[in-house]
Amino acid sequence: MMSSRRGLYLVLVALLAIVTLSCGKGKTQGEISVVSINTNPATVATGAVVELTASISAPGRSVSDLNKHWSVTAGTLLAAPPDFSLLLKGTAKATSESSLDTTASKVYWVTPSPGTTTVTLAVETASKSRTITVGQNPVTLSVSDGVDGQKVCTVLANNVTDLYQAAFRINFSSAWKVVGTSPGSFLGGSGDTLWIGMSNQNGFVPCAITRRGNAAGVTGSGTLATIIFEPASGASAAREAAGIDARPFDLSMAILRSSKDEPIGTP
Repeated sequence: MMSSRRGLYLVLVALLAIVTLSCGKGKTQGEISVVSINTNPATVATGAVVELTASISAPGRSVSDLNKHWSVTAGTLLAAPPDFSLLLKGTAKATSESSLDTTASKVYWVTPSPGTTTVTLAVETASKSRTITVGQNPVTLSVSDGVDGQKVCTVLANNVTDLYQAAFRINFSSAWKVVGTSPGSFLGGSGDTLWIGMSNQNGFVPCAITRRGNAAGVTGSGTLATIIFEPASGASAAREAAGIDARPFDLSMAILRSSKDEPIGTP
């Protein structure tokens, strides 16, 4: 009798194991879902680098092993963040795409002009889209006339909170050449900040300014940098003088970070 009961017990255990495995397989397959798409910073500004992450439910699976297909209807995606200083030539001119496949938990979105953009994440058969409003960047460019036909490009921070670091690029047409760059006083004087402004790149000037050490960030509005240009020789300069090139200067890829090393979005 005991042997019979023991045999029955083993059979029941085996059946239970089979049922459990079957149920487990059923839960694993087809139950992946993208719960949310997240941005850092929460408020998105144009011409910025925004961190994109997602909350993914994948019972019985390792989320870090799953392939994630990101896509955006405007702007471009990077698998790795650009160097903050934007000084390495390869980094500053790195190619980027409107879609990206990766197993990483985070990608980087170089945001487009103000408006609405749809960000989509697909993980196997699951997908989710989020419409994001891109606002004005708190960093703006002002262009004024200088002496002897020069142009003075002033980069301004507007209504920012706890700004510790700023990096950006001034793009310019072939009708102009760079005379020089200098830091603004908004983040402090030369003893309070570190500044780099490269004038030897073709078609753009990468700049970066940061406060030092454990200093607090700065709140308010003020000048971050000044870049001076003068007309270049040749046909393109004549086109510029004639007003054919409507936008010879443009601010792009403005990255702002707080004293807590967090991205800063729109005010």
